[in-house]
Amino acid sequence: MPPPCIKNPYLKDASEVDTDPFGNQRSKCAGFFPAIIGGDGLSRYHTDFHEIEQIGTGHFSRVFKVLKRIDGCLYAVKHSTRPLHQETERRKALMEVQALAALGSHENTVGYYSSWFENEQLYIQMELCDYSLSRKSSTQLFTEGEFLRAMHQMAKALQFIHEKGIVHLDVKPDNVYVKNGVYKLGDFGCATLLNKNLPVEEGDARYMPQEILNENYDHLDKVDIFSLGVTIYELIRGSPLPESGPQFLREGKLPLLAGYSLQFQNLLKVMVDHDPVRRPSAKELVENPIFDKASKNTKA
Repeated sequence: MPPPCIKNPYLKDASEVDTDPFGNQRSKCAGFFPAIIGGDGLSRYHTDFHEIEQIGTGHFSRVFKVLKRIDGCLYAVKHSTRPLHQETERRKALMEVQALAALGSHENTVGYYSSWFENEQLYIQMELCDYSLSRKSSTQLFTEGEFLRAMHQMAKALQFIHEKGIVHLDVKPDNVYVKNGVYKLGDFGCATLLNKNLPVEEGDARYMPQEILNENYDHLDKVDIFSLGVTIYELIRGSPLPESGPQFLREGKLPLLAGYSLQFQNLLKVMVDHDPVRRPSAKELVENPIFDKASKNTKA
């Protein structure tokens, strides 16, 4: 029997697609699909891909640069570091895949290609990017214009996912990638629904606003805006945030940033406003005239 069909909660019409073609046989095969290796018993990962090198690691997963044997192209494959024995663990791991699949493609999000379970581990085939804006990057070399370009493209990514009713909840330098000069938002492991129909599990606490720490989930889209503002601030700062996060930013107190225009600093300040209602939406951020000015200066 093939694996059971899983309803994708991130699709806007998911409530209408409530039919399980396997009916009451779901429980009989629920534990079957995570252990799937392949029809002939071979590893799909090692059959389809040539592993080149490890390019990333997290608490629960590792990411590898791979060459797909059949098309000769390079990809990133992320897989869990430990077996997902429990049904609840597998369901939780699937949330990232379901969010990626429901979103579809956008220039400013990391592309999703395929996913599968193998030896009780989840594998996700994704677009390979050049690097991320982690603390390891030479971010101190960024100009205000480059920061604005990164911010604008991330705002476009957030507008795209928010309009699909999804929030990211883990925007930070490690999850902002660059490919051929284009900024892309990745790692949707904490993504949830804007309407709060799914559990909320926020990402890195250092980038979270006070309302999330207080378990107030009324403005989840504005959490992403705050996190983007803190991300840009950290890149300007050029050094890691304190482990407890920047409490002064949570209070809306942005330090004076020498060498940056007042307009730019005012935009950052409103993005990290302690009141989520006063933060701009992703759409309002995208349409801010500061980006038109930056674009003209770049062309000039």
